[in-house]
Amino acid sequence: MNKIKSLTIATKNNHASKNITQQDIQSLSKTLKQLDSWNLVLNLLHQFFNENPQPLDKEKVMSEYHVCSKLFNNFHKDFYQLSKKINKQIEELQQK
Repeated sequence: MNKIKSLTIATKNNHASKNITQQDIQSLSKTLKQLDSWNLVLNLLHQFFNENPQPLDKEKVMSEYHVCSKLFNNFHKDFYQLSKKINKQIEELQQK
């Protein structure tokens, strides 16, 4: 059986004030890891937009720009959803 562990946060007087489950922490950690997974892709996008190849191959730049725009759109959608999710998780933890 899978038991849920509980983390007790104590006040200054060592009175238990809040209970946060291990599942809550793991859920928050998972969301943060999902956000962190975008680092490699964002670094590639940053590199693409900061490089100025000489001579300029317009067709190559246009195709790479198109790919980068698709990557950014995917990132933007995912980031928006994950930020809403993490805000909800934080609000739930604050209520506990």
